[in-house]
Amino acid sequence: MIIVSQSEFRENLKKYFDLSAKERVIITQRGTNEVIELVRKTRVEEPYLTADEFIKAVHTQIDRFPDKQ
Repeated sequence: MIIVSQSEFRENLKKYFDLSAKERVIITQRGTNEVIELVRKTRVEEPYLTADEFIKAVHTQIDRFPDKQ
């Protein structure tokens, strides 16, 4: 098991994503008692979003960008 700070995780995302295939990666958050565990799965058992919900979420984010003309 590897325990890293949130800032260390952010600076080395690829490293910890790769390590998550071999061992547990726990990310601590400064100032809280909460942790995040990075879990690698081969597939998601339940869809978190339907296709329609995903498309709506993407369009919502796109609409936030100002037009660049």
